[in-house]
Amino acid sequence: SDAVHRYGFLHRLDLPSSGLLLVAKSYEAYYDLQVQLSSGELRRDYIILCHGWMSSNRDTVSAHVYWRGDTQWNGETQTVAGGRGKPSRTRFEVKEYVLHETVALSLLAVSIETGRQHQIRSHFSHVGHPVVCDSLYASSAVFQADLAICARNCLHRYRLSFQDAACKNYIEVAKIPGDLNGALQRLESKRNSSHAMFLRSSQLSTMSLFWC
Repeated sequence: SDAVHRYGFLHRLDLPSSGLLLVAKSYEAYYDLQVQLSSGELRRDYIILCHGWMSSNRDTVSAHVYWRGDTQWNGETQTVAGGRGKPSRTRFEVKEYVLHETVALSLLAVSIETGRQHQIRSHFSHVGHPVVCDSLYASSAVFQADLAICARNCLHRYRLSFQDAACKNYIEVAKIPGDLNGALQRLESKRNSSHAMFLRSSQLSTMSLFWC
């Protein structure tokens, strides 16, 4: 019940994203995990679906992130990537190129080296590949069209890795929830049948998303 320590929560998830949250049960654990979070030892991995076919030769977005002071059309406050603000770095790997009718999309595994609010959404919008069904970082027309793909933004934190006070390593995994998995299964893979059909595989929800 300590609001100063955020009730034990080490980080947050943007609504309506899904995935894992880490909550400390003691002050000792809270401060220890905060050190891991600040030093980059606490790892947060995501799967996202974004617009366009992201170049497979690219694996990093580095851009400062800052808050806009105004309120956007849907009542939320937006961050802006590029220029001033706090340095931010997002790593990613292209997992699959897909189509929804004639709309090109990329399925990415993402890891953040910094933890700015809305970092993933802001960064991928900044490089011209907004997350699918993102009401804040895509245009209104794109967002409305995206509702035919999925009812909420396609961003899921599927893995957390950290250490406890005894230096024991933990890796926690959350499968892709049913709404996102169903949306992904309905997409058409750009790759030919000689490739492992990543989107059609039951491994989509599990360990095949891991990357280093």
